[in-house]
Amino acid sequence: MKRVWKITDAAAQAEFFCFTKPKTLASSSSSSSPFNFTLTKSPNYGFASRDLNPHHSSKSTFPTNILSLFVDKLAPSDSPAKEDLRNKVTRLKEELVLSFEDSEDYVFRVLEEKGASLIRSYSDGSAFIELLKQLSSWPHLALEVFNWRRKQAEYGILMTPEEYSKGITIAGRIKNVDLAVELFTEAANKRIRTISTYNALMGAYMCNGLGDKCQSLFQDLKKEAICSPTVVTYNILISVFGRLMLVDHMETAFREINDLNLSPNISTYNNLIAGYVTAWMWDSMENTYQMMNTGPVRPDINTFLLMLRGYAHSEKMENSINDAFEHNTSVISVSVMRSIIASYFRCKAVDKLANFVRRAECAGWRICRSLYHCKMVMYASQRRLHEMESVLDEMENFNLDRTKKTFWIMYKAYSTCGQRHKVEQ
Repeated sequence: MKRVWKITDAAAQAEFFCFTKPKTLASSSSSSSPFNFTLTKSPNYGFASRDLNPHHSSKSTFPTNILSLFVDKLAPSDSPAKEDLRNKVTRLKEELVLSFEDSEDYVFRVLEEKGASLIRSYSDGSAFIELLKQLSSWPHLALEVFNWRRKQAEYGILMTPEEYSKGITIAGRIKNVDLAVELFTEAANKRIRTISTYNALMGAYMCNGLGDKCQSLFQDLKKEAICSPTVVTYNILISVFGRLMLVDHMETAFREINDLNLSPNISTYNNLIAGYVTAWMWDSMENTYQMMNTGPVRPDINTFLLMLRGYAHSEKMENSINDAFEHNTSVISVSVMRSIIASYFRCKAVDKLANFVRRAECAGWRICRSLYHCKMVMYASQRRLHEMESVLDEMENFNLDRTKKTFWIMYKAYSTCGQRHKVEQ
């Protein structure tokens, strides 16, 4: 038996309690608040206003019974056979990583000398699957290993659907969507297309921001006679819709899980919560968390981190900014500045963004071109062209040259507002 305990879990628990408050952070979506967040099914995902500092009371209280997640629990160890397989693969993986640092030729030499016999010893593909799993931190090396495995199939060591699925996943991770599609098609031509290959390609589309292709593939899957969607399939769909803030689509996918008598798992609920956080729907976020506390699927560390992110976005951001200014704390991280910009952009708070930029300039915070481009886009969306043009002067004051993106923003703004004479200038 192995004891499983992570110090980071306890840290997350402590931080989570700090954010816990006996009130919700925003009114429900059915409220008459002027800051309701409206979503549509249109591919032109719009943003309606959302209050950055809501102070609405709520009938619900935030749950505090989260200690059970962090209890030091016992977990059974793997069987001796699995442990032996893992040890063999680990030794091979270590040699491959060292060889990859020297030359790709060494990689193939190690695979020929030691990998081939190991693969043949496990005809079900378990050894190769374990190898790719252990190479997850080296995706380009994993792809080289996978390509070697494809060549082995030409000599009688046939590939399994799970091996193809791993290859598709790796291709998606390194942004090679064409290769992912090629592998999916290759598996189909060999009549070994399964739900795992469908899920892998949907996941590759999702990771590369190709939501439309992911949904199209899902429709193809529903027409298949040999396989049907699983909860993993729907988890991918929920994640895609959540990233696009198509909450109605996301919730429909969740209902389909129940209609098909599939069992939602921890990824299902975490993806739902992530979608609600992205859409700033705090009540729905909390309701999903409550559902987990009363149901068979309990929250995990990722659930709590998502909830923390939701609370931080909902109420804490501007308070933290004000505290930083008051205490003369300078922010020099571009990523932090861009996160702040994104928060203002989501709620269309251009005047608050303009005020923030002025204060950041005076306080010596990290100034980047994205600050001004975001202001220009937001002013243009409200047809405030004069103010958009004044941003150009602000950029000059900080020696920020105009780029192609700057002119593209202006071109789109003038075209949308019917200012053809300025477009020609």
